[in-house]
Amino acid sequence: MHKLILSIVFTFFASIIFAQNDPVLFTVEGVPVHVSEFDYIYNKNNGDGADYSKKSLEEYLDLYVKFKLKVQRAKELKLDTISQLNKELEGYRKQLADSYLVDKEVSSRLVKELHQRKQTDRKISHILVAVGEKVSDDALETAEKRIQEAKQRLDKGESWDDVCVQVSDDKNTSVKGGHLGFYTAMMPTGFYEFENAMYNTPIGKYSDVIRSRVGFHIIKVHEERPAYGEIEIGHILTRKSKKGDVTKKAKIKIDSAYQKLQAGAKFEDIAKLLSEDANSRNKGGYLGFTGINRYDPKFEKAAFALNKNDMISEIIETTVGYHIIKRISKRDNADFERSKNLLQNLVSKDDRYTIARKALISSIKEEAGFTENPSALNAFISKLDKEFYSFKWLEPEITDVELFKFGKQKAMMLSDFSAFCKKSTRERLKFKKSAPLAESTHSLYMDFIEVNALAYEESNLENKYPEFKALMREYEEGILLFEITKQEVWDKASSDTTGLEAFFNTNRENYKWKERAEVVEYEIFSEDPKLVKEIYKLAQKSSSDEVLAKFNTDKKIVKAVERTYEKGDKGMAKVKWKAGKSSELKSENKRTKFTLVKQLLEPGYKKINESRGYIIADYQDKLEKDWISELKSKYSVKIMDAVFKSMTK
Repeated sequence: MHKLILSIVFTFFASIIFAQNDPVLFTVEGVPVHVSEFDYIYNKNNGDGADYSKKSLEEYLDLYVKFKLKVQRAKELKLDTISQLNKELEGYRKQLADSYLVDKEVSSRLVKELHQRKQTDRKISHILVAVGEKVSDDALETAEKRIQEAKQRLDKGESWDDVCVQVSDDKNTSVKGGHLGFYTAMMPTGFYEFENAMYNTPIGKYSDVIRSRVGFHIIKVHEERPAYGEIEIGHILTRKSKKGDVTKKAKIKIDSAYQKLQAGAKFEDIAKLLSEDANSRNKGGYLGFTGINRYDPKFEKAAFALNKNDMISEIIETTVGYHIIKRISKRDNADFERSKNLLQNLVSKDDRYTIARKALISSIKEEAGFTENPSALNAFISKLDKEFYSFKWLEPEITDVELFKFGKQKAMMLSDFSAFCKKSTRERLKFKKSAPLAESTHSLYMDFIEVNALAYEESNLENKYPEFKALMREYEEGILLFEITKQEVWDKASSDTTGLEAFFNTNRENYKWKERAEVVEYEIFSEDPKLVKEIYKLAQKSSSDEVLAKFNTDKKIVKAVERTYEKGDKGMAKVKWKAGKSSELKSENKRTKFTLVKQLLEPGYKKINESRGYIIADYQDKLEKDWISELKSKYSVKIMDAVFKSMTK
């Protein structure tokens, strides 16, 4: 309760401070537009050009005032009440809300968490009691009892090494105190809780019992270092053998490779020639990006010791053989913006997303003051039988009571949950018919809570995220702008034939032809130079119809297309601007082309149908200017000069 009161008080004072720091920039018919709204849209649409100069701000303020005038007109005509437009807006809101619930409240937090963890490596040990993910309740209980007993022994002061060697099922590490070495985020799927314990446990301490996909662990953290990060590498490998002579040959071969590199040979060429790693040899030894704990410790140490790109190691011996390593690049995990997309992709495929989503539901319930009525659920379960697991199941007769409630949201009733179960046929059929009804129903009940928790959170997004509110306002007003402009400008320009013709006649000087050339563009489908020359000569003195009639007797040899170009058009770039002149022959892809000028036409006025698209566009501009003038005279606009001046830089 104390935290809730503090939260309310903070919100109240924050709103006062925000109002003081977010003055009104201008009003349209008394409707205020605050600095925050203008600043958001100015930055979004100007990008790097948002320099806050007086000129830039004045230009955009003029545009935004015009925009708001049009929106005011749309609202006066009640376009914001049209069901089709509201349906479109609601669809966009749903799509955007889903993105916010995932990206802002789940993925965003996980990405930031992962990025922060990737800045350090942690040296750890563990005690493991192995148990699979799908085991009997008895096996799970036995395993959990063993690990809890181990934890109690540690809490009483017993030596970590003694408990580890006696309890841990990880026989590779138990005799070494469970030592695993340095690890970093992110851990594989199924080890998110392991990763949490690794990073949340203080250095020198051990964690509570945690579960992974291989069993129960207690993790001890020994030290922390700046993360090695990830490097992109390649290598040349010659393999050892148990027979000494073969091992000797491997050493001689790697020495030869090293000498060639020292003499200036290209690493990738030597890898293709001499490397015995079949997976990387044909790629010039390329291994890709690697982090810690992926290769032999000696190999890893040598690779991360390379502190420059294109640097090559000395010969390294491992259990596999002899290596020469090349560092290609190092991935900069410190820059959050550069690594954000990669981390987002990793997070979305990991089980931590599901875990975090459940945590989100718990957080929503806590913040909303979630209350529930378990007895109502139990009463519902008591009415069920095995038909619940079939298509035939019918909702039982129940006394309808409140089931749960989020904050001030309308309470969900038992009948709502019953209807949810009826609709969830696929989910009901997934349960085994032998499964306890209480367990199956409770699973659906948790799904029902999740659906309503997300709906509750979605309804509060405008209050929680100012940028969400800004996007919704922007989209809503964008829909209104489109609809009102369509009515007042675009439709009028297309349908008002009398007005369009009058506009055209008044502005005839704007729609004139330059000097034009009527041409014939020939295309010859033959590689015979004699035939091409014959066609070319005939075209100079005959019409295109005569050329086609002579040469297209058996099959199509010549194609002729008549066009008209204005002076300066690209199509006439290589043709002399004179009647009777022809371009040079141009051959490519077994075809030859040329252009012949038939005649030149004097400049003149266009007919309305010859420039209709341009005329409509210009007429729309005129209608819009007239409309803006009308709106300015109809609605009062007041700009707060002092506020505007305070924004300029």
